[in-house]
Amino acid sequence: MNKFKSIIKLLKLNHHIKNIVVFIPLIFSLKFLDINSTLMTLYAFIGFCLIASAVYVFNDIIDLKNDKLHPIKKNRPIASGTISIHFAWKLFILISLASFIITFSINKYVFISVLLYLILNIWYSLKLKSLPIIDIVCIALGFILRILAGCGAILVMPSPLVILLTFFTSMFFTFSKRKLEYELIEDKNNCRKSLKEYTSTLLNQFITINAVLAIAFYFTYMLDAKTIQRTGTEFLYITVIPFSIIIFRLLFKIFTCSNNDDPADFIYNDKTLKILMLIYLIILFVILSIK
Repeated sequence: MNKFKSIIKLLKLNHHIKNIVVFIPLIFSLKFLDINSTLMTLYAFIGFCLIASAVYVFNDIIDLKNDKLHPIKKNRPIASGTISIHFAWKLFILISLASFIITFSINKYVFISVLLYLILNIWYSLKLKSLPIIDIVCIALGFILRILAGCGAILVMPSPLVILLTFFTSMFFTFSKRKLEYELIEDKNNCRKSLKEYTSTLLNQFITINAVLAIAFYFTYMLDAKTIQRTGTEFLYITVIPFSIIIFRLLFKIFTCSNNDDPADFIYNDKTLKILMLIYLIILFVILSIK
């Protein structure tokens, strides 16, 4: 039972909330009422969850030495020794193959998105994560690949504004994660190279810039003529209000929290954020349903 719990922890199932991004094209293309489109997107989501878990396993294998020195990451299954390196490698191969089989059965577009995601993250883990700024951009590109997988699943062209919105929103989240990690580490000389080259002030500026850009591109997308024409409603701009409040709440938690290293955990643990997200979704679906 303890090993099973360790495997679940290693796969980081709680981080799969990030893969909900795959559903964005389905929602804004108004194809969520089509059973086949919804099923294809669901399969794409499962495929991305599997490949994301494979990437988490690979990254924990490569990061073993640094994780042992981290105040929180030292408790991860591989770093703590509860999962062996040999078993982790077998798990990585198994779930990677499962992801490839599922996504290839959908179509080549989803499969290519997943394959590129794996290649990008292997390169990231081996080299790019040590390069400041480039490490953040790599993670943002991973979210764009999720959007492309969602588009590929239902065979729609990706919107440039959605791509930009996704990019800057993910940059906001990733810089926030770096800030939380940076604040937790007392000895900056023993943390990974890319992290120790940042400063608290610089990270704060990057977080603020990307939060503003995320809201700006969300607002622009909701007012875009093509969005209005495709959805058949001009009232999507109303969702900018709850979207912005969610960003503000995240900013509040990021700048006041001192015992967390991942902003994704706020979504699970903060009741106010959960309520705000529920309100956002209700408003969004009401507007899309009533024309």
